[in-house]
Amino acid sequence: MTKVEAIKALMNEHNGIITLEMLYNQIEKYYPNAKSSTEWQAGLRGVLYRDIGKSFKKIDNSIYALIEYDEHNLLAENADIVTEKEVMSVVRTQQHKYRIELLKHLKYCPITMVNDSRLLVASHIKPWCVSTTDEKIDLFNGFILPPLYDKLFDSGLITFTEKKKCCYLQRYLTQQYKGSTSDVDIIVNCR
Repeated sequence: MTKVEAIKALMNEHNGIITLEMLYNQIEKYYPNAKSSTEWQAGLRGVLYRDIGKSFKKIDNSIYALIEYDEHNLLAENADIVTEKEVMSVVRTQQHKYRIELLKHLKYCPITMVNDSRLLVASHIKPWCVSTTDEKIDLFNGFILPPLYDKLFDSGLITFTEKKKCCYLQRYLTQQYKGSTSDVDIIVNCR
C-alpha cells in the first residue's frame, strides 16, 4: 500500500476527513513503516500537499479530506446553502456562536487562568470536522485557550487528563530538544 492509499484508507475510516493529529496518530494502521524516518511527519504532509486537487483537498488549518468530500457534512445544522464558500461561512458563524456559549460556561483558560475573551479561542476536544451534530455544540466538548495553547492542543503536542492536568508529549520534546525518541508522556500540573 502506498502512502496515498494509506491516507485515503484512514480518511475513509473517518467519513472522508481527518486532522493532521489523527493522521500522525493512526497512519501506522495502514502504513506500518510511516514513522521510520526522522522527518516522517513532513513526509506525510508532503504526500497530502502533492495530491491536493487530485486525491485530497484542504478544508481548514490541519484538516484534510478526500477530494469528493462534501463540506455540507461540516455543518452543525441543516442549512439551505450551495457553494463551498457559503458552507465555510456558516461553519464560521456556528463556531462563533459556540465560542460565545463556551466563554459564558468556562470563563477562563484552565492553563493560564486568562479570562479576557479577546485573548481566548474556543477549541473543540473532539475536532469539529469529525464531531457529530450534537458534539459540535456540546459545551463539554471544548476548552477556551489562548491561541498558542490552542495550536499546541490542535497539533496534538499537549492534551489534558480527566483531572485537568496538562500533558506535554515527551516524544516531541525529546526529539526537538534532547535527541532521544522516548514515547513517555510528561505530566505537568495545571491550575
